[in-house]
Amino acid sequence: MTQAGPGRTYGLPVTTTALVTDSTSYLPPGLADALGITVVSMHVVLDGRSVPEVELDPAEFYRRLRAGATPTTSHPAPGEFLQAYDAAGAERVLCVTAAAALSGSHQSALLAAGMTDLPVDVVDSGTIGGGLCLVVLETARGLAAGASHDETLALATSLGDRVVSTWSSDTTALLAAGGRLPDDVPEGIAVFALDRGQVRVLGAARSVEESIDFQVDVIRPAAAQSPTRVTVGHGDAAELADALVEALSGVDGVLGIDRYVTGPVVAAHAGAGNVGASYLRAAG
Repeated sequence: MTQAGPGRTYGLPVTTTALVTDSTSYLPPGLADALGITVVSMHVVLDGRSVPEVELDPAEFYRRLRAGATPTTSHPAPGEFLQAYDAAGAERVLCVTAAAALSGSHQSALLAAGMTDLPVDVVDSGTIGGGLCLVVLETARGLAAGASHDETLALATSLGDRVVSTWSSDTTALLAAGGRLPDDVPEGIAVFALDRGQVRVLGAARSVEESIDFQVDVIRPAAAQSPTRVTVGHGDAAELADALVEALSGVDGVLGIDRYVTGPVVAAHAGAGNVGASYLRAAG
């Protein structure tokens, strides 16, 4: 395994197009390894020290978050993306980043694209976390199936337009502190959606169990209309994620479920106890 700055390069085969993303994709390690994806790390500032996200243990991070830690986050510098591009071992690079509306990662990736002799296309996924995970995995699967660079670029762009994420969390305080909490949050356990870089409120549940049902009810008609793979993730809420996976496994149109753990950068805003799913709505 080779390294790309503080991020990671998974997989060894040399391909015409290398796929790069940032660490808020939270890719399942086995799938990332099989699909040959380079990950450039975001950074978390904790106790006055900046640490690459990929070097933090999520369980320990959530323990500290629940104990009152107030981390901040920062995106990779252009040089970190540049190092990943040049080390990718391919003729061309496709970089899929977290939403430009939510992170400076996209701008850094664009700046780095102008600093290398390699042709680099940078796609704003319009999402982060599980949504970015889904976009990157589906893009990588297309590339592995033999899609050309242009076909893969078109696929990644279209997926960014279609991906929707839902989630709930123990707290909305961190979203509020970061200025990302919508004004119309109801009483109870709020259920949110992230769609094209915008956070909106779907409704509220009276219990965590009801919040799981709420998310399933959102995804069910979308999957029936357009079959989709789904990603399910959590932050220190494994039992809730298990329940969400079990419920979604019985939904018509759900083609498969990839699981991940919500990492420190997203958790610094979503809070501990978060659980959610991402899916692809019908095109058009």
